[in-house]
Amino acid sequence: MMRVGRSLGVRANIRVFVVTSPFSKDTAQQLDTDLPEVLDRLHDGIAVFDSDDRLIFANGALLGLFDPMAEAFQPGVAFAALVAEAGDRKMLADAFIGPGEIEFADGRTVLMREAPLPSGGIVRTFSDLTEYRLAEQQIAYMASHDEVTGLPNRSLFLDRLDVSLRQSAREKSRIAVLFIDLDGFKAVNDRMGHDAGDMILHQVAVRLVARVRASDTVARYGGDEFTVILNQVSNAQDVGRVAESIVDELTRPFMVKRETVLIGASVGVAVYPDNAETSDALIRLADKAMYEVKHSGKRGYRLSAPH
Repeated sequence: MMRVGRSLGVRANIRVFVVTSPFSKDTAQQLDTDLPEVLDRLHDGIAVFDSDDRLIFANGALLGLFDPMAEAFQPGVAFAALVAEAGDRKMLADAFIGPGEIEFADGRTVLMREAPLPSGGIVRTFSDLTEYRLAEQQIAYMASHDEVTGLPNRSLFLDRLDVSLRQSAREKSRIAVLFIDLDGFKAVNDRMGHDAGDMILHQVAVRLVARVRASDTVARYGGDEFTVILNQVSNAQDVGRVAESIVDELTRPFMVKRETVLIGASVGVAVYPDNAETSDALIRLADKAMYEVKHSGKRGYRLSAPH
């Protein structure tokens, strides 16, 4: 039998099996000395409870995870009392419901697992998943957003358009898709370089977002093309006013590397369900209307004809 539990200043008996050898006794003595330190150095929090679910042992990592209430982890305290204490201190974002992911009020995510012990007790482990979750979120963000502008990319735009179409079908409301191509951008990009071009694209993104509502979507579709989803629009005339304001906004001078730069925008518009009822058809019609603007002189907008 080996005694561990120095993190709490108590001695808990935990059976450790050692391979039989001439040195088994010495090995057991070494483990008896080192095991508490080993447990305290683990990254995951560990707590051992007896058959009455009362605390026997908690390592340093666990006390660190629950630092504001570390003093509550006293030998003999019931697990239910610790849960209640965390709730009273408002440490948890949601009510505790058992093993699984625990969301802390400070934004941390901790995975709790339970395993029964032969004695009838329970060992609970606590793994801090916060950095892992943040990395997941960052990867997901990078996969769905444009690096230069920070806007949703084409993939996320298409996903949101599908969601908007389903919602509009249920609510029998209208949405509009705007397809925007920058006029004169390529010449500026070639003359001033890609860094300057990226600065312009970023400024374009900022101006576009400022011209629509928070419930709408502005995306970089690719190159110097942008797309917009306008949700719950009243009629084509209202959409036309938004498109006109975008054209006016992007016609205003841009300041890049202490130089005034003039570009413009051609905008095509398609409305659901007036012009089309699928995402592919809406994009195709908006793109077609945009090219009609380009062929007729650029720097303007055009509404698709009702079908």
